[in-house]
This record gives sequence, C-alpha cells and structure tokens, in this order.
Amino acid sequence: MSSEAPLPNDTPNQTDVIPDTYAIRVDDEQIQVWQYRIDVSEPDGQWRFVETLDLDNDPELSLAYATPMAPSADGYWIYSRSYDCELDCE
Repeated sequence: MSSEAPLPNDTPNQTDVIPDTYAIRVDDEQIQVWQYRIDVSEPDGQWRFVETLDLDNDPELSLAYATPMAPSADGYWIYSRSYDCELDCE
C-alpha cells in the first residue's frame, strides 16, 4: 500500500492538535499521511509519519471531521480526526 520513499521533509505545522488525529499532505504526485501520537517517549506528543500513497494507484481516502488548509504552490494539508484508504485494485 505505501511506497518505500524516504521520510518527507515537509511535516505538519499544526501544533494545537488532538492526539491520534491525522494530517494528510497532497501534492501533484503523492499523498503523505502523518499521525499525532502521544507515548512514553513523547508525552507532549509529536507528528509521526505513517505512509506515502502514490496518486497513480488512485487512492480513495475516507476522512472524518476533515479541515482543509489553504493550498500552497506545491500542495495542501488536510487535518482529520480519522483516516482510511482504499486503493484501486485491478
């Protein structure tokens, strides 16, 4: 489902975040998914990279309580309470 691409440089910039929510970065070629996690090593929480989805695979995302942010020149962020993905399997 996810590619073996290196960890993206562009991390979510939202800081007032509910634990276990997602940030989805969309650009012309791919979708990058991040999750805000709290654990023993990061009790204040931090964004953790989940996966990269190639747009050529026609991913269909299901999001709940999604908040899209204003687009930039190279893509945009969507913040969501939940996230699920289905790929076009032929």
